[in-house]
Amino acid sequence: MTRYGKIGMHPWNKPTLLAISGGLDSMCMLHRFAHNCVYAAYVNHGIRQDASEDAKLIKKKCEEYGVPFHEIFIDPKIFESNFEAIARKARYNALFELKNKLGAEWVATAHHKDDQAETVFLRMARGAGLKGLRGILPERQDKVIRPMLEFTKQDLLEYAKENNIEWREDSTNKNVNHFRNRVRLQILPQMESCTINSLAHIAELSQRVYPKVLKILDSYFNPFLVSSEGSVALKYFYLPPVQGYGELFRLWLGSKGISWEETNEDAKLYEKLQKKDSFRFRLGKIRFERKKSIFRIYD
Repeated sequence: MTRYGKIGMHPWNKPTLLAISGGLDSMCMLHRFAHNCVYAAYVNHGIRQDASEDAKLIKKKCEEYGVPFHEIFIDPKIFESNFEAIARKARYNALFELKNKLGAEWVATAHHKDDQAETVFLRMARGAGLKGLRGILPERQDKVIRPMLEFTKQDLLEYAKENNIEWREDSTNKNVNHFRNRVRLQILPQMESCTINSLAHIAELSQRVYPKVLKILDSYFNPFLVSSEGSVALKYFYLPPVQGYGELFRLWLGSKGISWEETNEDAKLYEKLQKKDSFRFRLGKIRFERKKSIFRIYD
């Protein structure tokens, strides 16, 4: 076994659906786990003309490895605006539907350490807090796992060379008009390899610290909580006039499924929460309202 033998130390004793795009990372994942109890799926968004070539390569390799292959087609008409966000949601929904149909336990994606560094860099640039700095989670509550996260793109290139793995490059990844692609193609390659590791370490540290911080925040905010269904409601809750408590309250709300992009307007909300006056306030799509002793947050 090579030094890549520890790839996939996740318990693979249950059926897993591998999300395969045809790129380097996912083709390495397909090769590595082909002898486990797995299925492979390619999601065709109907946008790229060469997508059928990706599917052909994946199907050929799946037949070679003895892995059941499924191609999922998504109607391109749904991508009227905000393509990346809509495509991502549609892709995961399609994978979850197939996972349930097959009776699989997990959906595995091939995100690697360079993807993690890229994600953390982007979130830092946007001013993300502790929750955002967790980056790409190794395992999500909805049964999505990322078994390749500890390996760099260079590791995978070496693995592919060692095992004669074929892959295809997605032409859309070369479009530097997208900030994410500029980070991937122009900014991160200029950084030292230790910087990639440092960014990934920030994600690992945040993942360890986040649940501990939430436990402390729950002990403070939960005594005020009277409802969390439909909206979060707190009784006799007033924010202490101490710097930082507003940000902690925002972090706690994020754990309840209520989050928003931080703006200069946040300070106005925190100021209102320090007083007993009734008020209504909006931050993006989130509505805040206090009537007498009850403070509600609507998503």
